[in-house]
Amino acid sequence: MKKLVVALIGTLSMLILFSGCSRPEEADKAARAIVDCYIYQEDTPELESIYGLDDRLVQKENENVFLTTMQNALPEVSEEKIASLHQKLSTHLKKATSYSVHVKRDTGKEAVALIQIKGVDLDSQLDQKAGQSAAKAVEAESTDKEMEKIVDVASFEFLERMFLESKAKSKAETVTLRLKQHPEDEEKWEIQDEETFFKNLYQAFGL
Repeated sequence: MKKLVVALIGTLSMLILFSGCSRPEEADKAARAIVDCYIYQEDTPELESIYGLDDRLVQKENENVFLTTMQNALPEVSEEKIASLHQKLSTHLKKATSYSVHVKRDTGKEAVALIQIKGVDLDSQLDQKAGQSAAKAVEAESTDKEMEKIVDVASFEFLERMFLESKAKSKAETVTLRLKQHPEDEEKWEIQDEETFFKNLYQAFGL
């Protein structure tokens, strides 16, 4: 009986000890969750426990931003075509790009992770043929509305080809992710300088 009591006290002490040492997820996993959700549009439920974010809402927001941006630029292209391109682009990025994570520092209070990325090289897809088909079509007698649609459709087709035929860059770019333990929840991370980080992340992947 005495041994049982001692064992229970020991177990309780360990639980108390570990409960007082709460810390966020390892920085490597935290960085991968960001890329998998924001770039590859993958289901990443662990985003909730790491950052307090809903991966489904993140995916939906990213899709809405893509749709809105494309619709504003090319109003004559249907929403269905733009949504289809968004899905195809996510699939292409998974196949064409790659990344690795190197944790420079992780104290539990703060962390620095270097994300080395080989994104798509869109510059190599740019050529002088981009607007040729549209230019030829516009030469014909058309109303302003018809010309606008011709140009938008031709531009969309070029963008689609440019995105989906793009190859990975030969040289990796490094994006630094700086994390800090959330002041109100010690088991979660906060991304430092969030706007700059995501700008650099998207650019490195070629987006």
